[in-house]
Amino acid sequence: MSVATETGQGVRAYGQVLRLPGARSFVAAGILARFPRATLSLGIILLVSATTGSFASAGLVVAPLVGGMAIAAPLWSSRMDRFGQARVILVSLGCLVLAASAFLALVLTGAPFWTWLVAAFVTGAATPDLTSAVRARWTVLAPPSQRTAALALETIADQMVFIAGPPAITAIAAAIDPAVAMLGSLGLGVIGGVWLAAQRGTQPPPTPRGPQRRGLVLPPAGVIPIAVACIALGGVFGAFDVSLVGWAELSERPWLAGPAFSALAVAIAIGSVITGARSWRLTPAARYIGFAALAAVVAVGLPFAQGSVPVLFGVILLLGLAVSPVMVSGILVASARAPQGRVTETLAYPTAAMSLGVPIGGVIAGAALDATGPAAALVTIAVSLALAAGIAAAGEWVLRIARG
Repeated sequence: MSVATETGQGVRAYGQVLRLPGARSFVAAGILARFPRATLSLGIILLVSATTGSFASAGLVVAPLVGGMAIAAPLWSSRMDRFGQARVILVSLGCLVLAASAFLALVLTGAPFWTWLVAAFVTGAATPDLTSAVRARWTVLAPPSQRTAALALETIADQMVFIAGPPAITAIAAAIDPAVAMLGSLGLGVIGGVWLAAQRGTQPPPTPRGPQRRGLVLPPAGVIPIAVACIALGGVFGAFDVSLVGWAELSERPWLAGPAFSALAVAIAIGSVITGARSWRLTPAARYIGFAALAAVVAVGLPFAQGSVPVLFGVILLLGLAVSPVMVSGILVASARAPQGRVTETLAYPTAAMSLGVPIGGVIAGAALDATGPAAALVTIAVSLALAAGIAAAGEWVLRIARG
C-alpha cells in the first residue's frame, strides 16, 4: 500500500473520529484547557522578569512550578479515575485559581522571594493535566482501530496551543501587562476545563477505590520504560529552547528564535497527521524506539547547520517530522497498558515525565552554551533523543524478561 493511499485513509479517519458522539465538543474544550500547562510558565517568566529585571530570578521561580506540575499530575489524574473527571476537574481548577491568584498577589506586592517559590510550587501542584483527561475519553469513545488517529489528533491539538499560545501571551504582556497575560492564560484554561467537566457523557466511568488502590500512587509497570524515556524526550524540548535562543542571540538575530520554535511545532503537527494516517506494522513501543533513534540521527545535523539559517530550519523541520511519531507512540503505549480504572492516571505519566525533563534539558544545554557555545548546546538535543531511544529499548527488554 502506498504512503499516499494510507495518508488519504488517515485524513478520512480524522473526520470519522471527530464524528463520534461528543468528540468535537471535548476536543475543543481540551484545546482551551491546555493553556495553563502550555503557557503559565512563560507568563510567570514574563511577570517575574518584568518585576525584578532578572531572568535568572524568573528561571528560579519556574523550576518549582514545573516540578509541582510533574509531581501532582498523576495524583489529580488518579482521582479523576476514582471519582470521575467532572468532580475532580472542578476542584482542581478552584485550587489553581486560588494558588495562581496568591502567587500574583505576592509578586505584585513585593513579598519575600522565597514566598514566590512556595507559591509557584503550589500553583504547579494545583494545575491538573487535562490533556490526559481528554485522551482518556478517546479510550472510551474510539475503538482500537481508530485509536492512533484519535491520539495523533490530540498531539496536533497540543501543537496548536504551543504555536498560538506563547506569541499571544508575549504580545499581551508587551502591549498591556504581564499580569494580564498570565490571567488570560489562566482564564482560557478555566473556561476550557469547566466546559470539559460539563461533558459527563464522554468521561470514563469512575472506578471506586479497591484493596489494590490503597497506598502510594505508583505507575503501572508496563508504562515505566516509556515514562522514564519521556524524561529524556522532555529534555529535547528544554535543550531546543535554550539552544535556539542562544544561537539566535549570539548570531545577533534574536528574533529568529520565535520562528524556529514555530517551525518545530508546525513540523510536529504535520508529522502527527502523517502518523495517524499510516497503517503501521510496528508496535507503538517499537515505533517509539525507532523514531527516537532516527530523530537523534537527524539532530546530529543541527550543530553543523547552524551557519546557514535555511539549512538549520530545514533540519528543524525534519527533526519535528521524526519526533512526532515518538510523541504519539508514547501515548499509545500508555493507553494500551493502562490497568482497568486507571486510564487517566496512566496517560498522565508520559506528560508529567516530559514536563520534568524540560528544565533538566534546559539546564544542561545552558551549561553547554555558556561553556563552548551553541554547537555544544545543540548536540545535547541529539544526546537526549539517543537516551530516550536507549532507555525505552532497555526498559522493553527488562519487561520481556520479567514476563518470562
